[in-house]
Amino acid sequence: MAAAEPATNATIQQAVDAMAAKGGGTVLVPPGVYAMHDSLHLRSGVHVSGAGPSTVLRKAAEVRSDLSADLGYGHFDVSLAEPDRFRVGMGVLVTDSRAGGFYDTQATLTWREGDRFGISRMLNHDYARGASGRVMSLFPVIRAEGVEDASVADLAVDGSRAQNPDVLNGCRGGGIFLLQTRRVALRGLCVANVNGDGISFQQCEATLIEGCTCEDNSGLGLHPGSGSVRPILRNCVCRRNGADGIFYCLRVSFSLCEGCVIEDNGRHGISIGGRDTDHLIRNNTVRNNGGCGVYFREHDRVMAGNRVHLEGNDVAGNCLRLGEAEVHLAAALADVHVLRNRVGPASPRVAGIRVAEGTEGVVLHENEIAGDPASAIVIEGDRSVVRLGPLTAPLGVGPDNAPANAACHLKNMG
Repeated sequence: MAAAEPATNATIQQAVDAMAAKGGGTVLVPPGVYAMHDSLHLRSGVHVSGAGPSTVLRKAAEVRSDLSADLGYGHFDVSLAEPDRFRVGMGVLVTDSRAGGFYDTQATLTWREGDRFGISRMLNHDYARGASGRVMSLFPVIRAEGVEDASVADLAVDGSRAQNPDVLNGCRGGGIFLLQTRRVALRGLCVANVNGDGISFQQCEATLIEGCTCEDNSGLGLHPGSGSVRPILRNCVCRRNGADGIFYCLRVSFSLCEGCVIEDNGRHGISIGGRDTDHLIRNNTVRNNGGCGVYFREHDRVMAGNRVHLEGNDVAGNCLRLGEAEVHLAAALADVHVLRNRVGPASPRVAGIRVAEGTEGVVLHENEIAGDPASAIVIEGDRSVVRLGPLTAPLGVGPDNAPANAACHLKNMG
C-alpha cells in the first residue's frame, strides 16, 4: 500500500476496507507517521502489519464542544455549540456528568447539517446540557467491534497525551480497544502516551496479546474486562502506566498470563477481582510498582477472583506507595494456589504473602521469600484454611481448561 500525502487514518482504512471486500487478506502499512482523526477500524479476516516502530499511528489533537441541545438515548445525531471545530469522519466521545463507562458513546461523525452531526452508532444514554453534556474527539487509535479472525502487528500507537487532555475511559476506549470480538491477535505493538488505558478489550473471546508494550499511559496498561474469555497475555511489557499494569476487570475467565514484565506502574502490578476466575499466571516479572505486585481486590466470595494459579513469578520491590504485601489475597477467596514464586519485599513493613480472613482452599508451597521471616507469610483468621505444602490436586484453569460453554454469557458467542 503506498502512503498518501498527508498520511492519515483514511489512507489505511481504505486499504483495510478494500481487503475486507475481497474476503480478507493482509494490508502492509509502510513506515511513516499517520495522523489519526478517527480509529483504524479492523475488519474480519483482515490482518494489518506495519514495518515496526517506524510505522506510527498518532492520535490527532483533541477538540471539544458543549452540547447545543439535549440528546436522547437511541438517537443517531448530536447537536454541538461549536460545530465548526468538528468535521465529518472524526471519531468522537459523547458524555455528561451522569454517564461514564459503558454509558458514554464512542462513534464516528457521518454527516453535518448546521450544528447537527450524524453519528455511526446510537447514543447509549440521555445527555443533557445541564449535566455538562459535551462531545470530544476522543477515540481508540485502533478499534474492533464484532470482528473475528483479524490481527494487527508490528507498529506503534502514539496517544499524544499532551494534545489530548481528556481521559478516554477504558470501557469505551484505549490506545487499542476491542469489543465483542473473537480470535483477534495483537502482536509486536507499542502503545504509549495514551490519556487512558494502553490496550482494553471487553466482552471478547480468545484474544491474543503477544510481544506488546504498553508504557507511559495515564490509565491501565492492559485491561481485560467485561466477561472476556480465554485471553492470552504473553511476553508483554507494561511499565510506567499511571494505574495498574494489568487489571482484570469484571468476570474475565480462563486466561493465561505468562512471560510478561510489569514494572514501575502507579498502582498494582497485577490486579484481580470482580468474578475474575480460572486464571493461570506464570513466569512473569512484577517489580517496582506503586501498589502490590499481585493484588486480589477486596470482595466477598461470590465476587472474588477465585480459582487462580500463580507459579514461577518474580515479584519484588513493590508497594512503593500503597499496599501491604507483595502478593495480597485481600478478598474472601476460594482456591488460589501460589507455588514456586520468588518474592522480595521492598521494606520490613511489606509482607511477602498476605492472606485475608475468610479464604479457603489456599495453597502456598515452595515460594522463596526474602526479608523478615516473621512477615514472610501473614495469615489472618483461621490458619487451617491455608495449606503450606504440596498440591493434592491441580486447578483446572487457563484457556486449555475452558469448557465449551465458557462464553455463553456473551452475545452470539455461546
